[in-house]
Amino acid sequence: MSEALQPPTLPPEALAIIEQGNPKSRTQNPTVSVDSVKVQPTATLKQNDGTERPAKPKTEKGREPESVAIVSATFRLPATIPPALLKASSERKIKKIHPFTQQDIVAEALTVWLQKNSYQI
Repeated sequence: MSEALQPPTLPPEALAIIEQGNPKSRTQNPTVSVDSVKVQPTATLKQNDGTERPAKPKTEKGREPESVAIVSATFRLPATIPPALLKASSERKIKKIHPFTQQDIVAEALTVWLQKNSYQI
C-alpha cells in the first residue's frame, strides 16, 4: 500500500523535457508581405448619371436569387417526411438539380402552397 502512494520515478529524458518547459517559437511574429497578396478588383457598372456602382453577383439561369434573410422555424412533421426529404435532397444533389438542399426544397414547396392558397409572400 505504501508503495502505491510513492510518486512515480521518471526516466531522465522525461525529467529533462519537464524542466525545459514550453518550447519557444522559432519565429517571432511572422509577417506577410502585402506584395504577395493579389487583390481582384470588384466589377462595377456605369449608371446613366456617369457614376459607378458595384455589380450584382450573377445567379444561375432559371434559379431565383436566395432570400435576403433566413429565419429558423420549429414545427412537427409526420415521421415519413424527413427521410423522404433527405432522399430527395441527396438524389438531386448527385444529379446537380436545383433546388437540392433540404432548406431550399422546403422553402420552394411552402412558397408554392402559399401562393396556390392565395397567401401573399
